[in-house]
Amino acid sequence: MKKNIKMMLAVQSLVLIFSLQLFISCSPSVKLTASWSDRNVQPVRFSKILVTAIGKDLEKRKLAEDNIKGELQDRGFAAATSLDEFGPDFAKMNDSAAMRGMLLDKAFDGALTVRVLNINEHDRWVPGSFYYAPVGFYRGFYGYYRRVWGYYSEPGYYTTDVEVLLESNLYLLATGELLWSGQSKAFSRNPTPEMARRYAKNIIDDMIDKRVIAP
Repeated sequence: MKKNIKMMLAVQSLVLIFSLQLFISCSPSVKLTASWSDRNVQPVRFSKILVTAIGKDLEKRKLAEDNIKGELQDRGFAAATSLDEFGPDFAKMNDSAAMRGMLLDKAFDGALTVRVLNINEHDRWVPGSFYYAPVGFYRGFYGYYRRVWGYYSEPGYYTTDVEVLLESNLYLLATGELLWSGQSKAFSRNPTPEMARRYAKNIIDDMIDKRVIAP
């Protein structure tokens, strides 16, 4: 009896560990999938970089801008966000000459933009899981036959896979020249603070590794 109970507890522990691993592996994430940089340009030492996220969702824009600004500042770069400096309507400006004047007046010499390129969604069937373990008491043949195996199962279900394609661009404001461009994939429509931090770290790491920018 004690042996069966120990076996049951061991199996339940393994199932719990497996469930936690599955939960962690399925948690929302983001990764840089491709990047480009102008190899003919020497690393730029910007005086001040403007971070601007383009989109309609003000909360998501702020989350992206704040985390990228924070990552830049942690690496020794002076940076500010478009929301803090110019308010929510800055991204809607279509007068490039006026925008250039505003940025130069505030001593910005670099601009880092972020926008959503595409969102793909599709439904997927996740099969249920089945496992078993010896449980119960040995109460003669009939008790053994009826109770010796405990069956555990989880039903299958549909889930929606989401893939968000993001684009980041770094520009030299004096000339409007594109210095670096990167594409990332996120696997949630609703980014968490951790996703935003990881996204910011990924793109800034790549710019530094490719010697596009220098603190």
